[in-house]
Amino acid sequence: MTSLLLQRLDRFARNLIPLALSLLLVIVGSLPFQIPGYGMVAANLALMSVFYWSVYRPDLLPPWAAFLIGLLQDILVGTAPGLNALVLLLARAMVVSQGRVFRGKSFLVMWWGFAMVALGAQALVWLLMAVLHLTLLDPLPAAFQGVLTVALFPFLTWFLAHTQHAILQQG
Repeated sequence: MTSLLLQRLDRFARNLIPLALSLLLVIVGSLPFQIPGYGMVAANLALMSVFYWSVYRPDLLPPWAAFLIGLLQDILVGTAPGLNALVLLLARAMVVSQGRVFRGKSFLVMWWGFAMVALGAQALVWLLMAVLHLTLLDPLPAAFQGVLTVALFPFLTWFLAHTQHAILQQG
């Protein structure tokens, strides 16, 4: 009986890895660096994580988890509560619905798909921020953030893939 309980606890802990890593990436992504204007163009690590887990393990990152990740990001970076939560929910829904397009394909196909999702998400955030502030915002920081997010995706994907194989595949 104790062995069965330990196995269930182990499986539960392993299943929390995608959510825990995503929340940690939100915290890391919102750390203040002493670089002027960095906060406006910081890569969206949360979107990278939600995209990755939505492709490979959507069962371990349900919609409520994507919403929670986005809400934490909103709180930490100071955007309107629900803005990033909505964007991550929409991104997750899009990726899960098109998961067969990415699974089993080359990394370049996945990267291309992420670029489309990331640039679309960034455009949506820019548009929603402009509507919320009732002014036309400079699109350059949003564009740079989108490009930086796409450029850093392979590095974070490598880390997440190794995490998935090392931790989640053992149980």
